[in-house]
Amino acid sequence: MEASSRMRHSIISHSKKGLSLLLLILLWQLLALQMEPFILPGPLDTVRAAISYLGDVTFYHAVYRTLTKLLIGMVCVLLIGGTLGIVIGLQPRWKSYVEPLIDVMQSVPPIAWLGIAIIWFGLTDMPSIFIIVLSTTPVLFTNLYEGFVDIDHQLIRMAKVFNVPRRKVVYNIILPSLRNYLKSGMITSAGLGWKLAVMAELLTSVDGIGGLLSDARTNLDTQKVLALALFMAVLWNIIKWLIAILFRSRVKTIQ
Repeated sequence: MEASSRMRHSIISHSKKGLSLLLLILLWQLLALQMEPFILPGPLDTVRAAISYLGDVTFYHAVYRTLTKLLIGMVCVLLIGGTLGIVIGLQPRWKSYVEPLIDVMQSVPPIAWLGIAIIWFGLTDMPSIFIIVLSTTPVLFTNLYEGFVDIDHQLIRMAKVFNVPRRKVVYNIILPSLRNYLKSGMITSAGLGWKLAVMAELLTSVDGIGGLLSDARTNLDTQKVLALALFMAVLWNIIKWLIAILFRSRVKTIQ
């Protein structure tokens, strides 16, 4: 009965998403009919441009380069933001030392960090990774720290009363309590990092999806710009799905 209810809920949810997507495509087509193809190509023209990319080896190389930068950046974010979030959560008295750094990272726009990164590293892959780390680390840190605030501290006090080893408290109480905050922080950070990686490539014209966007913009090829935007949306949903799967399997391993 429960499985049937979950299946029905899933079907309804996917139906709503499909209807929303269909309405968006219809609106897109109606707007395209009112404009010149140069300004806004229709959905079919965009799909044709996307299909042309699928036969181009350069496209797959660009996707690989962008995904590699995102992966390196997110590993750094997980190591830095995750470690800081857990350490400060366990030792709140240190928060005053870390908070100014987090505030600076949050307050400076990514485009400013990108300018600094280009000066330091030149037109290489490093500026993309640099702004991913600086701009998304505060997101993961804040999510984890807020997770610590919401932990049931009565359970921790009870564990201390019964002399439960610190390792068991961390693995059996703290980490399970942080599960949703970690998942939310990783998805939000990866989403922001994905956009920042492409933006940095676009502005520096280095290899990657952003580099293809730069070429399409230079050639005033609106169809290819929209096709690449479509690919970015599809790839992001795949990334989000993979994060959810990896996270779920990792949590099961810990438990």
